[in-house]
Amino acid sequence: MIYDDRTGFSLISSGPQAGDFLVARREEYGGSAWSDAMNCCSGTELGTSAPEQVRSAFIAAVTGAGIKIDPTARLY
Repeated sequence: MIYDDRTGFSLISSGPQAGDFLVARREEYGGSAWSDAMNCCSGTELGTSAPEQVRSAFIAAVTGAGIKIDPTARLY
């Protein structure tokens, strides 16, 4: 579960959902960590990114953008 002051709560439960979240907000947040995470998420469907890589890249991108992550929730 993540929370952004501008968009509210979102539940991300898979690599493709993480990718969709990142792509939908790329203009708003952008940045190199955001782009890296989008690329990493697209790798899940291609089989080139491991789930832990995607999770780490996603967390780095969203926390770097100031989006809060519920530490008690398990992200995919």
